[in-house]
Amino acid sequence: MKIYLLRHGESVDDIEDCYGGIADFPLTEGGRETAQKLANTLADSGIQILYSSPYKRAYDTANVVAQTLGCEVKVIPNLRERNSYGVLSAVNKAKAKEIFAEVLSQLTSKPGDYYSDELVIGAEPKNDFDSRVKEAFAEVVGMASQYDVIGIVTHGNVTRSVYRNILGENGKVDLELLAITIIDYQPATVVIEHKEGVKIKN
Repeated sequence: MKIYLLRHGESVDDIEDCYGGIADFPLTEGGRETAQKLANTLADSGIQILYSSPYKRAYDTANVVAQTLGCEVKVIPNLRERNSYGVLSAVNKAKAKEIFAEVLSQLTSKPGDYYSDELVIGAEPKNDFDSRVKEAFAEVVGMASQYDVIGIVTHGNVTRSVYRNILGENGKVDLELLAITIIDYQPATVVIEHKEGVKIKN
């Protein structure tokens, strides 16, 4: 099975400089336009079905792509983004410095950093998050066993978790919006075949 692992397009939190994570922001108009460009790029990919996070920014991206490809979108709840920011979720970053100064002062790294062991108040522990991403990946490949080519539309930290815990990549993964990773999946092996918009830093 070939798996296209796709990150969503630009969402409102990106342009309003808010903490995202569990906050369910929709795509911007620009995000919809670039999602259509992604759909055009994938027109000859052979994707037969798309599996998506329930969050608007991913689900809307998946639907734009699905309309071009003529395929179904199925929502997988555990593909949702990590609650990385806890009490900071959906708050403008400049405003957060004013109203959550004490919370931010306790951190030594960037809030919500996937590669840090620090936890913002109210955030999802990384081990719990990684476990549900593994469950989501297993659920998808189990449901999709009759297909040759599938797509998964999800989020930055879900993609990072897949790279680290399923693909065995120990470096830090830096992702552009709409990043594409093509995975050759067999029951005993999972290999990266191609990637775009993905940088790995050791």
